[in-house]
Amino acid sequence: MKRSTLLAAALLAAAAALLPGRAGAEVSTTLSIGLRADRAEFVRGEDVTLSGVVRNTGTTAFIVDDYGPYLQNRIRLYLRDAATGRLIDPRPGSPVSAVASLTVKPGEERPFSVRVGSLFDLPPHARVQATAVVERGDNENAASHPVAFTVVEGIEFSSVVRTLPGDDSKLYRFTLLYWARDQVESIFLRVTDPSRDGRVVGFASLGNIVRVAEPTMSFGADGSVTIVHQISRDRFAKTKLDASSFPLKVLERDDNLLSRDAVSERIATQLVTERIEAREAEKTDEGGGLFRRHRTRVPASDSLPSAITPQTSK
Repeated sequence: MKRSTLLAAALLAAAAALLPGRAGAEVSTTLSIGLRADRAEFVRGEDVTLSGVVRNTGTTAFIVDDYGPYLQNRIRLYLRDAATGRLIDPRPGSPVSAVASLTVKPGEERPFSVRVGSLFDLPPHARVQATAVVERGDNENAASHPVAFTVVEGIEFSSVVRTLPGDDSKLYRFTLLYWARDQVESIFLRVTDPSRDGRVVGFASLGNIVRVAEPTMSFGADGSVTIVHQISRDRFAKTKLDASSFPLKVLERDDNLLSRDAVSERIATQLVTERIEAREAEKTDEGGGLFRRHRTRVPASDSLPSAITPQTSK
């Protein structure tokens, strides 16, 4: 047997080892599939997206749809916990096919993407291997190479357990957390359901954070949650989200809140600037003769832009 044939057989055996109950399936020579993760590391609850491409080198179209003879065609996603070797079960009631529809004509290739969170509940502190399989009926399939990514729990700032407005029968846990990734520290809000083994029901990425001032989380009677966190030496961001239902929705975002120290520094700088400008104006008036200009002095504190307001909680 030629060396290339042996290599191909080994690759197919490796792909088949990741899949449950596929030992008797015939591997397609006309369809191929590639898969990649959009990043190597995700915080639990964050939207994990896997992107792929299906190529068709055969003479018939490959069609995934919910009608006619194409009901058995699908792209199925398998996840395995790399530490235990066990398959991760899909969420009950999730679609069998990772994509609802797809048509790849002979000689064509088509991209697709899969939101893993719509199909699976990912465990914390896990390294996951994902494999995508193209299935044409019961007899033919092609598997991608395994793609690995890591799920981390994140580092907690604070956590609050509370009910939603108008429903006191169920408690939810609101957790502020951060994680360093690509040399940038980011802050997240994760909402979990303790009655369902901590399943994530809401998640929001709030951008970068500078860990000098402790971030704050406050709740409104309308079901909103407001987070204030530091984004640079002298600036804070305020994010207001609708947490009365899930998924979370951003209502307001302001990245231009100044700290009290920054406000004091800005006021002092503006006062000095105004004094210098006033002195220069007085010198000009003294040399103006009959055309001397008369000025009405306005107290510096009244001339500050209204946008500069001290941040009450840092």
